[in-house]
Amino acid sequence: MKKKITVVSMVCVLVASTLSGCGASKGPDNKLTIWTNMDVEAETIQKYADEWGEANGFEVQVIHQSPSVQQFAQAINSADGPDAVVGIPNDQLADYINAGLAAEVPDELYNNEDFSDAAIQACYVNGIRYAAPLSVETTALFYNTDMISEVPDTWEELVEQATEGGGVQFDATSIYYDLGFVRACGGFIFKYENGAYDVKNIGLANGGAVQAYEFINDLCNEYQLLSADVTADIARSNFQNGQTAYYIGGPWDIDGFTSAGTPFAIVEMPTFNGQPFVTPVGTQISFVSNKSDSQDKAWDFIMYLIDNGAMGMYESGDRIPAKLSDQQDEQIQGNEYSKAFIAQINNGEPMPTVSEMGQLWSIHTNNIRSMWMGELTPQETAENIVNQLMEAVELMNSGK
Repeated sequence: MKKKITVVSMVCVLVASTLSGCGASKGPDNKLTIWTNMDVEAETIQKYADEWGEANGFEVQVIHQSPSVQQFAQAINSADGPDAVVGIPNDQLADYINAGLAAEVPDELYNNEDFSDAAIQACYVNGIRYAAPLSVETTALFYNTDMISEVPDTWEELVEQATEGGGVQFDATSIYYDLGFVRACGGFIFKYENGAYDVKNIGLANGGAVQAYEFINDLCNEYQLLSADVTADIARSNFQNGQTAYYIGGPWDIDGFTSAGTPFAIVEMPTFNGQPFVTPVGTQISFVSNKSDSQDKAWDFIMYLIDNGAMGMYESGDRIPAKLSDQQDEQIQGNEYSKAFIAQINNGEPMPTVSEMGQLWSIHTNNIRSMWMGELTPQETAENIVNQLMEAVELMNSGK
């Protein structure tokens, strides 16, 4: 009986080996499940996943999913749960780290020097690299070419020109659009050093930040270019319809303006206070689940997509590659819009990659509106923002 079992076992091994060599059904050890936040580009990502899978003997399933931390935490415990997430906004990364769901990046996976500085900064949380940068985006200055023949080099000059005729609009109650004014004067949100943010060191009430808020206040109350009811959507609509000469926007605005026949061009932001205008750089990052049994393979696929899929992602979704060498591709350099955004990305930085950043948005907006209504001075506005943010962060962290 033992001899028969041995023979049968050997036959099974031989059959299995033969089948695997001929492309038999893939088991759980050679399958990757990838979640992506990218909708338009999901089909393109699947294409590169198929290429990588064929070369590596893996089946890769790409699923469009806009995951929450809770969804991800539940899903990774299932047999078909995600091994990695591709193309998620970097400002969501810290939440996954804090929940203990993301693996650290292997030391030799990629060289930081090969990517935009802002994109690399976006991949670090608490001084540790948890993600790989896929693509980058930021805001820049749109102008109506029928109304403006030459864009001033400085914001100070631009405001004078806009006041005389044409105007400029953006949502100046949002720190997203105000960051450049604050940073040019020496203010900051959370102090960043050695790959980590100190959420207890807030620079939104120092002398530079107050100077920036004074200018933002003047945009409303002295120059009367902005008001609290000018949201990002209203500013976009007014520029699209030719009612304003200048607008701060991103790559996501191009199709709408082109379809509407708006005559426009894009340039990097003018300087302010004699300093480059820092804009928030959003980075689409990719990370691997620390619960995956195929972490090395998941990282390998992510790097394959970064190294080989950059132009495919650019063609399908206008995604500017985070990798510097890809930004020099002829197709990208031949696009004046992309060139303007790349130039601005070099003056940009990510919003702080910490969960505490989520507390700032409404606090900043509410205080700027109060300042514009004359209820607060710029100094009081700055102090209010910092005090309220410190209280919100303390409350947020009290349950940890």
